[in-house]
Amino acid sequence: MTKAICFYNDGTLDHRAFTMLGLSAKSDDKAIGFFGTGFKYAIATLLRCGCDITVHVHDKHGEFDEYKFFSVQGHFRDKEVEFIYYNDGKSDHELPFTTHLGANWKLWQAYRELYTNALDEGGGVELVDDIHCFNPAIGDVCVYVMGDEFIRVYEQRAKYFLKAEPLAASFRMRCVEKIADSDNVVYYKTMYTGTKLDKPTHFTYDYTTTVELTEDRTIGDTWSLRHHISHLWLEHMSYDFLIQHLPAIANEKMYENQLSADYCTPSDDFNRACAYLNQHHRSMPLWARDAYNRSRPFDEQVEHFKPNRWQRTQLKRAIAILHYNGSMIDPATITTCASLPEDVIGLYKNGTIYITKEAFERGFLALLGTLYEEYTHLTTGYEDGTNRLQNLLVDKVANLMQQVYEMDKETEGSE
Repeated sequence: MTKAICFYNDGTLDHRAFTMLGLSAKSDDKAIGFFGTGFKYAIATLLRCGCDITVHVHDKHGEFDEYKFFSVQGHFRDKEVEFIYYNDGKSDHELPFTTHLGANWKLWQAYRELYTNALDEGGGVELVDDIHCFNPAIGDVCVYVMGDEFIRVYEQRAKYFLKAEPLAASFRMRCVEKIADSDNVVYYKTMYTGTKLDKPTHFTYDYTTTVELTEDRTIGDTWSLRHHISHLWLEHMSYDFLIQHLPAIANEKMYENQLSADYCTPSDDFNRACAYLNQHHRSMPLWARDAYNRSRPFDEQVEHFKPNRWQRTQLKRAIAILHYNGSMIDPATITTCASLPEDVIGLYKNGTIYITKEAFERGFLALLGTLYEEYTHLTTGYEDGTNRLQNLLVDKVANLMQQVYEMDKETEGSE
């Protein structure tokens, strides 16, 4: 008796499933496979790695068709090639591909393809002692693979296909408890893709909707991975869950420590969890703290400071000059703060003019100019970088130049 891994499912097997490339009968969105090449790649990989492959297709009368796959060494343009054949019990038939198909594939990838094919047809996999001891309860179609190395892959099947329940889920992705030997790989519909993240992950992530895959079943759009995982954390995790796990990913060695809140809207649970962690002085990743801060009223985001006597004197002088020049700025609208986003030294927002410590440190003219610019935003609504703001400031400079010129001329005339 020879032990074999049996991939089984009910139904029938059209021989074109292994004789024609690009032919796939799967139309269900829940199906894992859709290329129409997986079975062929698996056959080529298994034969290249020294495994034996036999397929049995049973009918309701207990009879079955048997297909045995094998390779034959030959030559093509002075190169040695392993051509692939199958025997249907009557004769040998050459297949339109060689063992070079999927040249970089490993045995685990062949296992993955055969198992996903079985799953897509409602079947499964098991280890059997003898391929000729047919159990009708297994299924109508049985793909048997013999080979010690392949059996060892089967014994690691928990790594290659997830069985864990989701801890949290979005419409496109879920996370499960970290699979210890998952190599920090992102899964696709429970399937190990080989797409590795650059740092250890706190959870194992699994796409549940169709995404772009390459021919070897790695994830095609790796640029979006960080955004999709960020979206899961920011918008789809519960309050208690976040309080438990946000501190765990504050470690910079973790992949989740480098997520991004861009293009995401933090949920109420996320903001409440961050507020709790902040209040109790517990750690959280910088991106989480930033996302939480941005969700708060702006006045709560900035750190206020009380100006010293010198700074108060400078501020009063600047306000007096503005008033003298017709800019009737209200001191009650001015708030002093330690810093502002993007390292600006002044900002107008929601009826308040924010002035940073650095505005004072840069000198009086910087303070005066910053106050005037933000007062202009307040009174006109013009935004930075617009022609309307530019024209207004240029007109103001021209007006002041004219006043200085005329005053100098008057002074000259009186001498």
